[in-house]
Amino acid sequence: MLRLVLHYLYWGLIFCTGIFQLLDLNSAIYKIGIPLVSGILFTYTFIAKGNQLKYPFVWWIIGFVGVAVISSFLNQIDTFSLLYFLIYTVLSYSYFIVLVNETSPLLISRIVSFIKILILIQIPAIFIKFLLIGQTEHGGIGTLSINAGSVSTIFPLFLITILFCLYLFENKSKYLFYILCFSLFGIVGNKRAILIFIPIVLFICGLLFVKLERRRYFQGLINKIALVCVMGVGVFYLTARTNKTLNPEHRIWGSFDLNYIVSYVDNYTNSGSNDKYQMRRKDGLIYFINYTLKENKEEMLFGDGAGKLIESKYNAREGTMKNEYGVRYGGRMALIWLLLQVGVLGTLIYMFFYIRLFSLVLKKYKSNPVYLSFLVLTIVFFIDTIIYSNVFLRYEYLKGLYFVLLGLILLDQKYNTNYFSKLVHF
Repeated sequence: MLRLVLHYLYWGLIFCTGIFQLLDLNSAIYKIGIPLVSGILFTYTFIAKGNQLKYPFVWWIIGFVGVAVISSFLNQIDTFSLLYFLIYTVLSYSYFIVLVNETSPLLISRIVSFIKILILIQIPAIFIKFLLIGQTEHGGIGTLSINAGSVSTIFPLFLITILFCLYLFENKSKYLFYILCFSLFGIVGNKRAILIFIPIVLFICGLLFVKLERRRYFQGLINKIALVCVMGVGVFYLTARTNKTLNPEHRIWGSFDLNYIVSYVDNYTNSGSNDKYQMRRKDGLIYFINYTLKENKEEMLFGDGAGKLIESKYNAREGTMKNEYGVRYGGRMALIWLLLQVGVLGTLIYMFFYIRLFSLVLKKYKSNPVYLSFLVLTIVFFIDTIIYSNVFLRYEYLKGLYFVLLGLILLDQKYNTNYFSKLVHF
């Protein structure tokens, strides 16, 4: 019973972070509480299992942590910042170890059911936000946050991936309803990126589904492909008309003008004559890759210090990209965040770890929507990490859920069953 309560507390803290922020409660509640509860669960599992405890992929984690420690030491980064850097990057792995070593299917079932409740709560939460403060990327992103605007893009994208994969296998209209609701999550969050990302992800889901399942689901395949196209176009059209910056009238339900959208996207992604501080993502990516490669060998390999870009009131420095490197918008991608702190070596280890996870699940693939979801979500991770933001890397309601899916897949493989992956079905 105590273990179940701790699991509930862990996910409750993760999904209610925005409520704590809205109520202006001490951030230590979740900043310390989440890793503390994870640590207690891991310690309990370690003591209970002893030598029987399994650590899948542990050498990847040891390698990354080793590079981070060396980087921190070489650049004289304080221990607090290093620890918080590791919490951001490897905390999910700690919980993953707890999950894959759990022997009670009932406990795992209750954990997954609780997570699904927390996810579904986001739907009324986003409607309440729209009624109270309207269409904006701040002031309440479900119950998750009040200021991490990119969450309004990547969180619904994450869930839409799972829901659409479930729909492709089960053909149940309720999943289309949920997809619509989480598309509105991004629209109410005033995020332009969903205009492109949701159609792309739907296309990737459909493409992999056709490639991996064509023999089993040939009947009705054309209809599913047509649905992918219709839904992608629908999201594109709806976003363009409801986002004030994507239509010529600059208002909700403005006209649909494709030429205007193309022109806007081109101007938005191009820094043009803007100074270094205002450079856009594309230029920021090129700038910081060149910055890293021009460093001496030590800094190129290990970066400027793991923890240098950790923002905390307990740090002597601010730890923001704009203060440390003089760039605001163009330095928000996780690839840059990693590259600057742990260098080429640490970044490659981290990125190849996710490639390893993708290849493992692809190799052991079963005709199952959770397996397909995991493959597509790994692609979403790379899209977010390389060209968009660092929210997938940093937040447990994204990366943590990703590792829960991986844990359920490995438990399926361990016991030669589909019981655990079926728990994901809504």
